[in-house]
Amino acid sequence: MNRQTSRLPLAAFAFVALLPSGIAAAQSVPGLPPSIGQEIDRALSQVPDADRRAAPGRPTVGQDIDQLLHRPNGQATALRSRQVSLAFENKTEVKALVIQFTPSGATSWGPNRLARETLNPGAWMRWRANGTDCRYDVRVTFALGQEFVRLDHDFCAQEKIEIKAEEASAERAALPARDGVALFRVVNRTDQRVAVLRVSPAGARRPQGDLLGIWMMEPGDVYTGRVPRGGACLFDLRAGFDPEETDTVTLARQNLCETPEIVIPARRSAGG
Repeated sequence: MNRQTSRLPLAAFAFVALLPSGIAAAQSVPGLPPSIGQEIDRALSQVPDADRRAAPGRPTVGQDIDQLLHRPNGQATALRSRQVSLAFENKTEVKALVIQFTPSGATSWGPNRLARETLNPGAWMRWRANGTDCRYDVRVTFALGQEFVRLDHDFCAQEKIEIKAEEASAERAALPARDGVALFRVVNRTDQRVAVLRVSPAGARRPQGDLLGIWMMEPGDVYTGRVPRGGACLFDLRAGFDPEETDTVTLARQNLCETPEIVIPARRSAGG
């Protein structure tokens, strides 16, 4: 064996018996050290063609390894997964009842991270998430009905969000269009609290779960939701004005991909 191949780890030679036909050594870039795959390809190029199994048109073994180890920009896949810290400080004068956060491309908000707790004025909490995402959408609701939404926040650059009253009550900006997920708003234009809100695929026999949890939408309040984008994108929205849902209104076949703001209209009577 020549000096060039003697530098390789012994594990590299385990690939010899499985070599495809016609392997060529991977080309290195001047000024950069060769990758593991390139070193393996150089070693395997010394093996006679008669000892290789035929598999024309396939990548070399070294190229296969590089594809497994590297992202398109050349960073190792192992570096893609990280622990992200997501912290929230309540700068308002009202306790927060619900905190939800999810990667920006996700189709649901996920659970209320506070569970049975509340985030009191002046307090802060932190969660840690393992994964490849730094950018998250955040939704917070308060005891008096306001909703705070922050979209596409980079927690790797800024791990703590200060939840301020002026941002929670600010005029709502247009929701961004995204691939794979449709963001929408439901506005309560009635003179009653909405205790239960369900958004289900149009015509579904069983409605989806309640989106509000312990939070209730006061008159004028807004709920910001998310659904998968695709197909007809038609959904039935059902609002219940009491926890038992004895008094409800249904807005059928709403296209949440094309009409991102749905209004629960004022009613003539409580049972209307």
